[in-house]
Amino acid sequence: MKIFDTSSIVCILMEAKCPKVFDVCKKHGYELCITKDVYNELKRNPETFKRFQSFSGFTILDDIDDSCTTKLSKRHPWLHSGELSVLCAGFLKSKKNENYHCIIDERARNLKEKYKLNINGTIGLLLWQRDQLFEISSYECSKLYDNIKKSPFRINENILAELLK
Repeated sequence: MKIFDTSSIVCILMEAKCPKVFDVCKKHGYELCITKDVYNELKRNPETFKRFQSFSGFTILDDIDDSCTTKLSKRHPWLHSGELSVLCAGFLKSKKNENYHCIIDERARNLKEKYKLNINGTIGLLLWQRDQLFEISSYECSKLYDNIKKSPFRINENILAELLK
């Protein structure tokens, strides 16, 4: 199971322009999920939402505990509702001993060690598909790098440069 945050979906669809990433996950047996909060965030941008809706197979997780998001928002007020809900989905899946990975970027990803959650960023997902699944070529990674670099999307240059190695 891959639980995506809004920023990862925006990066994959709108900036990197590589919806293949979702197909690769499904091909390898991963369920694609978002939370209700991520769904609502996606709906706020009609262009992104339209592109997102063209992909079937996303499950909307609606069993997120509101007390979890409230508690996390007090500890980490800089996180938005989508990020908070994805982290809480990770807590729930971990508690149930289910196989999952939260696909979430930047500040929320930095909480991986603190909360012992399975968290990867968007670039980490791309690298996994290149290096372990052999589904994305080095040439495609170079194109992804260029697309993301030219976009307004902000990813740490050191992390982004991993696509070129």
